Amino acid sequence: MRAERDMSRAQLAELIDVNPQTIGALERGDHSPSLDLAFRICDVFDLPVEAVFSHDEFAPMSKELYPK
Repeated sequence: MRAERDMSRAQLAELIDVNPQTIGALERGDHSPSLDLAFRICDVFDLPVEAVFSHDEFAPMSKELYPK
C-alpha cells in the first residue's frame, strides 16, 4: 500500500513516529505491529485495520482498482 501510493519508507516512518527500519521489518513480516502502531498506520491510509492487516496476503490494491 505504501509503495502503491508512491510513499517512501522514511515518509511513512515519519508520519507514524517510528524509524524506517521498522517499516521494512513490518513489510517483510519480521515484526508484528502493536495495536497502537497498527492504528497509526491505518490512520495514514484512512482505512480500517482489517483492510490493512491480515494473516492472509493481500493482492495489490491497484489490481482491485484497475482490473485488466
